[in-house]
Amino acid sequence: MNSFSSVTPQIKNQDNNEVLVNVIVKQGSDGRTIAIVPGLPELQVEASDRATALSQIQQRLETHLAGAEIVSLPIKLPSIEPKNPWLAMAGVFKDDPQFEQMLEAIESYRHELDKNIEYDFPQE
Repeated sequence: MNSFSSVTPQIKNQDNNEVLVNVIVKQGSDGRTIAIVPGLPELQVEASDRATALSQIQQRLETHLAGAEIVSLPIKLPSIEPKNPWLAMAGVFKDDPQFEQMLEAIESYRHELDKNIEYDFPQE
């Protein structure tokens, strides 16, 4: 996911283009505030307090993006549907000369089992 997302401007001015930018704000070990823009590692500031850090990162972002255009592109992602493991075996016996004989043997065995079931459990 990127750091930029479109937002409708609060002011009804067609010339006012705004985007919301995610900024990571954290405390350094020395107590100073660090502000980082994900995806743009060159945009990082360190300041004595949170408000100053956010103000500085906003200024750096505006300077960095001056004259730039932010464009959203549709990207097709690979399918995340689970693959059917049985499909890998599909058709492996298509040229096997004994395949039909095997199917006939299976069918014959099933009929034999069905007869045994009917004998053991007669239908009423």
